[in-house]
This record gives sequence, C-alpha cells and structure tokens, in this order.
Amino acid sequence: SQRQELVAKLSGLSNKYFKSRIRFIQTLPGMKPNNRELFYTIEIIDEAIDSGKQVAFIYNEYGTDKMLHPKRDREFVVNPYQMAAINGRYYLIGNYDKYNDLSNYRIDRITGIRLLDTPAKPVRDVEGMKNGFCLPKHMAEHLYMFSGKSAPVIFRMKKEILNDVIDWFGSEITFSEETEDEVTVRVTVNWNAMRYWAQQFCHHVTILAPADLAQAVQSDLRLALQAYSEGNSKQ
Repeated sequence: SQRQELVAKLSGLSNKYFKSRIRFIQTLPGMKPNNRELFYTIEIIDEAIDSGKQVAFIYNEYGTDKMLHPKRDREFVVNPYQMAAINGRYYLIGNYDKYNDLSNYRIDRITGIRLLDTPAKPVRDVEGMKNGFCLPKHMAEHLYMFSGKSAPVIFRMKKEILNDVIDWFGSEITFSEETEDEVTVRVTVNWNAMRYWAQQFCHHVTILAPADLAQAVQSDLRLALQAYSEGNSKQ
C-alpha cells in the first residue's frame, strides 16, 4: 500500500507522458519485504546516526514457515554508521559493540529496534577505519555484504567478462599480464564474498592467491560436482 501511494504521488507530479506509462512498472514477485516495522526501523537508525547514539534490536532469519525468527535470544547492540542499498536490499553498516570490526545487517530483518542513550563508538576507533568510513570502498569490497575483513586477492580471468568485473569491483582494481584472451586482476575484497563470487564465475575465473581462498573454491566446486553426481545416480 505504501508503494502504491508513493507511485500515485510521483505520477501526480509528472506530465501526461509519464502517467500513460507507469502501468508497466511492477515489483518482482517475492521482492517485497513483509516486515511491517521496516520504515520505523529506518527512522530510528537515521536518528541514531544523526545523534551519534547506539541502537539495540532483534536480528532475525527466516524459517521454513516463511516467517522471521530471532537469530539469537538476546539483542544486538550496534554502533550505526551508514545505511546503504545493494542488489535491491537495504543494509545497516555498523559495529557490533562486542567486537572491533564492521558488520552488515539486512534492515528488513531487524525488529524491535530501540534508540539507546549511550554514545556510539566513533567509526575511526573500528579496526581498519582510522581514516574514516568510505562507503564506495566498503561496497566494492563487500560484494554480497558479507561481514569480515578484506584482503588482497589475485585471479586470472577471461576478458569476455571484463564488463562484469568492472561492474562488481569498480575502478579500484589492477590489471597485469594481459594476453589477447586473458588478464590477471588484483583487487582488495572480502574473503567470503570473493569465494562466493568466484563460484558464480567459475567458468571464467581462476583464483591465484591467497592459497587458502583458492583451495576453498576448489573444495566448493568438488562438493557441488559430487552432489550433482550423487543426485543423477539416484534417478
């Protein structure tokens, strides 16, 4: 209902050519959040960031009943720094007060949020943030918004996916050892995100370093092949 109301307001500000076309704008099935606290959560986070205060909330995950359930039996106390949208999802980027690094939280999975009176930890006190928080850099390094540290990664790729690589990693990448068909890429990226991304482009990308990341991707691909082999043998 909020989406429909907003579309109606926007169309009311437009000319006749826009109004004749908005009937073709649709939301993809399954993309709409079912958390009715979403806008209230955004409001509280915005207030917390503006006032430099901490927030406490319940962080949830989905069960097979398609409903949200608390991930832990206690609240998360978080120092909030930024809200951002990536891949059609909205995230709170902040520091879980028990640790000293950045974490990413899906805003539509947050419930029961409370604005606390306690001051938030300055972002420069978070590990790796002594020069402040840079959102474009953070987004480029956290492709799928996995939490954790970023590290240098080197991979060999087929040049046919160069557009995809630029789309995912931005311009903060280094190319070397270029041939007609392939090129070596160096990028700083979240370890878990790169592991996931390398599987997605496994036909075109080979991880060269670090060795433990290359081994993890190899293991993932072996397990996937094994699962498909076992599945076919049961048919």
